Amino acid sequence: MFQDRIRENYDSLTPGFRKLADFIMNSTLDAAFLTATELSRRVGVDPATVVRFAQELGYSGYRELSREIKHYVRDQVTATYRKVSEAGTIEELLKSLVENAQQNMQHFFTTDMNHVVEAVKMLKGASHIWLTGEFSGYDLAAFMAKKFKTYGVPASVFQPSISETASVLFSMKESDVLFTIAESEPSLDTGYAVQMAHEKGVKTITLTCSGVILPARQSDVTIIVPSKTPIAAPGFGVFTQVLGLIWEAMMREGAPETTERLNQIQENMSTLLKQRSATPDYEVASSSEVAE
Repeated sequence: MFQDRIRENYDSLTPGFRKLADFIMNSTLDAAFLTATELSRRVGVDPATVVRFAQELGYSGYRELSREIKHYVRDQVTATYRKVSEAGTIEELLKSLVENAQQNMQHFFTTDMNHVVEAVKMLKGASHIWLTGEFSGYDLAAFMAKKFKTYGVPASVFQPSISETASVLFSMKESDVLFTIAESEPSLDTGYAVQMAHEKGVKTITLTCSGVILPARQSDVTIIVPSKTPIAAPGFGVFTQVLGLIWEAMMREGAPETTERLNQIQENMSTLLKQRSATPDYEVASSSEVAE
């Protein structure tokens, strides 16, 4: 196994080889999804060094080493699933589910984080952010729109129905961004909205668990979030984590304005609380009590 070979040869490895060894041992899940060139960039060595490192460990090349790392990661995922099915207590079950969520997040970080970067850049440059989705996707879109508006980011949510989409499309400008949220449902109406917005020159982003649904195929940027879990239903933990990442990145970019707005909101809340405490009881009495 590659871990044994790395441990046995570690003391005799060159500094460049040790960088690779450290990365593979500490970030095995990440390494499983990287090519030799991608791994060299992550570690800061020449691609040829990756090949020589694999050969130093006794492999024919990086492809053979990578295959063994992939098998190991697959076995680890299988083991996590088995732990869930064999969990005898709620605590054991939750620990196994946390382990699976961590694996999914690491997988996402390796495979799709670059698309999140693109999406945040696009959202930061938008004159207005339009959000939509179907089923639970709409609820998440409405939540994000409210969060954005609260902190001064121009945003609106709309149902992707024929009438609402037609009305919103009339208002969209090329400087706007359409952000659609579609977990794994077909989301056909959302896809049509993305298609028409794209044709109008509006930039489009889709956050989804499936890369084959219509909005995912139509968007300029598609962020695919892993949702496989050891339970019967697909998970949404990583999905909401990614939404949180986008939100935090947006707020960090405008930190001074965000802080000022938050302070103002807190001052307004304090004033409202004082007004409420000074309000006479009869002002808040129900109409039935007044009638009596």
